[in-house]
Amino acid sequence: MELFAGAGGMSLGLKRAGFEVVQAYDSWAPAVEVYRRNLGPHIWQADLKDIFHVGPMITALAPDIICGGPPCQDFSSAGERIEGERAALTRAFAMLVCIARPSWFLMENVPRAAQSQAWADARAMLVKAGYGLTESKLDASFYGVPQIRKRLFVVGRLGEADGFLESALAAARTDRPMTVRDMLGDALGDAFYSHPRMPGKRGVWSTEEPAPTMRGSSRRPMPPSYQPHPGDAAILERGAFFTRPYHTGRGVRTIDEPAPVIVRTSRERPRPKDLAMPHPADAMHPSQAAVLSQTHVSRIQGFPGNWDWSAANSRDTDQMIANAVPAALAEAIGRVIRAREAGESIPEIQGRFGQWLRQRGFSKPAVRNAKSRVNRARRLLLGRTFGDAAAEQASLETVDGFASLSVAIRSDLRAALRLYAEWRGDPPKAKRKPKVDASNHEMIAA
Repeated sequence: MELFAGAGGMSLGLKRAGFEVVQAYDSWAPAVEVYRRNLGPHIWQADLKDIFHVGPMITALAPDIICGGPPCQDFSSAGERIEGERAALTRAFAMLVCIARPSWFLMENVPRAAQSQAWADARAMLVKAGYGLTESKLDASFYGVPQIRKRLFVVGRLGEADGFLESALAAARTDRPMTVRDMLGDALGDAFYSHPRMPGKRGVWSTEEPAPTMRGSSRRPMPPSYQPHPGDAAILERGAFFTRPYHTGRGVRTIDEPAPVIVRTSRERPRPKDLAMPHPADAMHPSQAAVLSQTHVSRIQGFPGNWDWSAANSRDTDQMIANAVPAALAEAIGRVIRAREAGESIPEIQGRFGQWLRQRGFSKPAVRNAKSRVNRARRLLLGRTFGDAAAEQASLETVDGFASLSVAIRSDLRAALRLYAEWRGDPPKAKRKPKVDASNHEMIAA
């Protein structure tokens, strides 16, 4: 289920990751209609501040995961940073999660939200409701999005220890940021050449739009002398594009780097001051760079080229695109969540656990054994971590395969998890400390 769904970027990404989106909500009528035309009739127009109205509906559907990006304008560096009614919707998101109690939730917002009072209040509610939290600031350009867009993502799961998904999200990063060229593709990218019948007519067409009428001559290769139509791959031809600079930032970037964060004004043409005083680091003069179209900014945000925006006027469409969670980023996070839910991934051992063990007298081989046993226990637990050490031990006793292990191995796994819980700072809950053999520093069952 998605709250504050907007035009559907997060829903689109999660569907691609294999989720079934059963319900979505948003209060803005044009966004609701755009979502409905592209993703289906399962979206409702509703004021999510009305907890008494929306809460029972959400609870009745019993979703496995609730997702959403509460409005960020009160936190954004582009706004006045005064927490008002829109900031309160972050609290509303937390309240609805606490009412419905899904196994998981996923929340997106601008990084500044992490320091807000609204998130502090929401966080306290979620923790008290039993959710372990992973709070990560992710750069979309490392998750399949040709845009430097840094956002706060909070993933919660009932009963987990905090930070349970950090290593998996980090592992999902690509080695380098995605560029605009990656999106467009080398040469023509997601476009093809169809030889035009008349000089000056268009010859390059997107694979996401209807093709021209095919004739025998259509299959001719692109001649070296071909003069592109203004509508053909202008960005590729010029090698750079203009986006309305943010404050005093650059206005022109090459196609071999990500675009800056998409905002409502990204595709506006250069203003007189941009032409008169270009940024010294601009790749070329703004007058020579290609100007992004609405389709370009939509695709940079992760929407397919055939996304139907016709339910909204141009300004509202620009706002919806800017507000959206990039679909590819949502898809990447969704795949990480599904893998953990299926027990296909386990969290990496974090921090200086090994150093802590060495300070307690463990030898290097004993440290390796302890880490190996923690990982083995995590695999038996299907990647689960636990905020409560006693619950973790109790769960380990019930998992398939644990009872068939030898008494010694079971004891070693229990001891390793107790040590790791103690290192994390969990208070001892009716547990006995493992003894350490002074000769080889191996863990021995107490």
